[in-house]
Amino acid sequence: CLKNFSINEKKSIFILISKILGELLIQNIKQEKIVVIKNLGKSMKTGGRYHETKEGGSHHTDSPQLKNVPDWLGLFCVHNAKKGGTNLFLSAYTIHNRILKERKDLLNSFYENFHFDKRGEYKDGESPTVFEQIFKYEDGKLGFRYLQDYIHSGHKIQNQPLSESQKEALTYLDNLMYEEDITLRYDLKPDDMVFSDNHRILHGRTTFEDYDDEKLKRLMLRTWVKDRMS
Repeated sequence: CLKNFSINEKKSIFILISKILGELLIQNIKQEKIVVIKNLGKSMKTGGRYHETKEGGSHHTDSPQLKNVPDWLGLFCVHNAKKGGTNLFLSAYTIHNRILKERKDLLNSFYENFHFDKRGEYKDGESPTVFEQIFKYEDGKLGFRYLQDYIHSGHKIQNQPLSESQKEALTYLDNLMYEEDITLRYDLKPDDMVFSDNHRILHGRTTFEDYDDEKLKRLMLRTWVKDRMS
């Protein structure tokens, strides 16, 4: 139980557990290894990053816009929302097998490369997008990277419109992710921590409503971890 610890002590415990899994990664051009997830009034429709909005949906893996994505995602709930903000988790293997069963004709599309928008997080001279597959099978393991908003904006940036088959595949995939029978729902409560495999577990949330009091607003801390064995 963490209720008797200060917020700084709780943060230290979260960092310690994250480091047991591996090396903490820098998450942005500010060189931050611990990122605050809080609604800043932004929207993904106008270039905002998911963790700065109150928007739901857009189930995803973290940092799909990076060449080398983190192996583990850590979340620590400091405050939950006034209403909504339920956390959602899905298995990439389950999604792959459902596509194979229901729409095998679309499966190859997910093994094609897509442009993922870096959302302004790149240095001078670097490409504003990364060009990668959604599904990738390597070393006997299935990998997955995805955030549809980043794909749509990435292709706009590169002036490379998605093909009709790609659009159909992405629409099908997003609809599939809302199927209740493949979704684990959990309302993270204050002091809850969760760690997930960022290559094989997608996550998302429902839209939420915040408290007016700034001190009570939904607040989570996030770590990205590189497995030392990978």
